Amino acid sequence: MTEPPPRSAWALMKSGPFSRLWRAGLISSTGDWVAILATLSLAEELAGGGGIVLAVTSRILPGLFFAAVGGVIADRLNRKYVMITVEFGRAALVLSLAFVDTITALILVNLALEGLTLIFQPAKEATVPTLVNRNELVQANSLSLSAAYGTFPLGAALFLAVAPLDNLLELQFLAESHEALAFLIDATTYVVSALIIMTLPIPTRTLSGDRRGRGRLNLMAPLRDLKDGVKFVATHPRVRPVVAAITVALAGGGIIIVLGKPFAQGVLMAGDIGFPALLTAFGLGAGAGIVLVTIFAPRFVYKDVLFGLALVVTGISLGAAGFVKTIFGGVGWIFPMGIGAGSGYVLGFAHLHEQAEDAVRGRTFAAVFSLMRIGLLASMAVALPASEILSDILPGLLSEGSRLVLILGGLLIMTAGLATLWTVRRRIMEATDVGARDDIMIATEAFRSYRKSVTGSPETEEIDVIDGEAGPEES
Repeated sequence: MTEPPPRSAWALMKSGPFSRLWRAGLISSTGDWVAILATLSLAEELAGGGGIVLAVTSRILPGLFFAAVGGVIADRLNRKYVMITVEFGRAALVLSLAFVDTITALILVNLALEGLTLIFQPAKEATVPTLVNRNELVQANSLSLSAAYGTFPLGAALFLAVAPLDNLLELQFLAESHEALAFLIDATTYVVSALIIMTLPIPTRTLSGDRRGRGRLNLMAPLRDLKDGVKFVATHPRVRPVVAAITVALAGGGIIIVLGKPFAQGVLMAGDIGFPALLTAFGLGAGAGIVLVTIFAPRFVYKDVLFGLALVVTGISLGAAGFVKTIFGGVGWIFPMGIGAGSGYVLGFAHLHEQAEDAVRGRTFAAVFSLMRIGLLASMAVALPASEILSDILPGLLSEGSRLVLILGGLLIMTAGLATLWTVRRRIMEATDVGARDDIMIATEAFRSYRKSVTGSPETEEIDVIDGEAGPEES
């Protein structure tokens, strides 16, 4: 049975079951950004700069220990009801932040919020392949990524708009902090998201006999699930390298988060506009990368090959940024870094959706999210001390420690990409074989059709080469 032709990203976004899941994520993500900004603001009011550090750490730390448990829950229970329960739970927790008046209470609520998020994310990612066709996974992941991170400007604008309003509205049941209304809005977005998810036609899964175990209560069965999930990720020949590369790449990319501001201000002498300029360039590049893979990547079978190439582009760009002398040079290299990072994220997740069976898909993505947090936390902890240690070791341009750390981060990401390509070298040889050029021809045809739809110009004429003779393609 042949698979139906893939729908466009616009068609997936406009109607169908995935459209509802995407809209729920769009609403929930917007509220997430509002709550994160409000939480950081409240943490600063309660404990100054140290409060901000504690608030950020409390959103990262649970992933190091609890993510695997979230994957087991996503693979053992009905994922639809898991997501609904989590959304209502997050609504109650984030609303409680409106009444928090100590940094300890804020941290405890933050830890619980992140714990629920680590249950929601694997359940959501494991659900995506059940709502779209296999050849639509790239478009679906592009839309999910856009909803998760593209809503940051909207969430920031909403927070800035509503934060001063709670005193004007005199909502007596909320605390006196100006973040209270923002928390109320975020709680509302979680409730709306849960109501939308209720309408999803997610099929009920039946656990196999060996996973159900005997009796009504079998504590060993979830532990076996956890062990099987770890074994699957660690041994699957096409999952293991991609998961490892995502972890290493995020560790390298996390460097720009920590060193971006001091690099822009202290090294490139760009003042207060330097770091926002770098962030903007990265965001625009990531958006461009998402658009590119949405158009062309579904035509390719070997998404792990494209994923490796995307990481190589990301690493080279980050490393090159370490050599620039002006903010314009920095922006010029951070933009292609964003292209590689955005496309790599989408391709990596689409590849894992394809390779992971439904029975272990939740645990697979739980492992990914856990390792991503480990990589990010490690890079954030090491970047600044490393830049100080490496300062003045080399002469000239590289005497700046932050430059060396950026270059090392780029080399780390590039190495991860090259290692991924090495593990799939046989598939690269197959793709470049003379007798296996279908992917290339399909991509070429896609580009010609897309060019025609955008420009309105006629498609270029094909040239056939047969036995050394060239002639126009017959219609």
